[in-house]
Amino acid sequence: MTTTFVVQFTGSAPCSTNPGLLGVTMTAADGTILPIDTMPAGPGHPPLRIGPHQLVFGSVQWAVKPGRPQPTHLKFALGDSPSVRPISISVADVSIPPHASSPDPQNAWQSTAYGQLNSAADPATLATLTATVTAPATVHVPSTLLYAVTLTNPTNTTVPLTGCPQFGEQLSVVPLKTPTTVGARGPLNCSHLPHAITANSSVTMQMQLDTAGQVAGPGRLTWQLLDRGHEATAGTTFVTVQRN
Repeated sequence: MTTTFVVQFTGSAPCSTNPGLLGVTMTAADGTILPIDTMPAGPGHPPLRIGPHQLVFGSVQWAVKPGRPQPTHLKFALGDSPSVRPISISVADVSIPPHASSPDPQNAWQSTAYGQLNSAADPATLATLTATVTAPATVHVPSTLLYAVTLTNPTNTTVPLTGCPQFGEQLSVVPLKTPTTVGARGPLNCSHLPHAITANSSVTMQMQLDTAGQVAGPGRLTWQLLDRGHEATAGTTFVTVQRN
């Protein structure tokens, strides 16, 4: 399971995070701390530089071993000061998929919980949005791939779509060692979009991509929202390419 979170850095000077993974505890409804069987070793990513008052985006990976209670909260601390209060995120309403009835003993379910900080951005900027791509499981070349992108503002600050932002899209297939890519770039259709995405809301856009020239095979569809030519946020999904 993946649970995402957004927090605001309240410091007045920039800082850099520890490159290691966050230690996370899972607690049951009665306050019991659930045991964790395993978590990855080593750093999850390079240190993240955070500016004053920026919003920080992170995620927690967690799973529960069969037979153990479902956690109701994930708890972790950001920072090593004694005055730092742990953050608690409720997961009581998260639906956990059923475990296999006969799990492979060589690949048994393990209880785990660990987090990491993924990015930081100034409030009310395009980089605070998240992008979710929804596409068909397959596309037949050379037809047009029709898919949807949902931009979500998970923050408490409105994000303006000033100047009609640009986007980029690409579908990549790796038949051998070198990927084959088709793609396009251009402005969003802002006549059908609001002037801003308000706090804790989303907007869904219908997109299309010409697949002519693409090879058959498992592909990755990537959509990017651009800010002055640079990626502000992006979303991906998998699409299998087939030839007619």
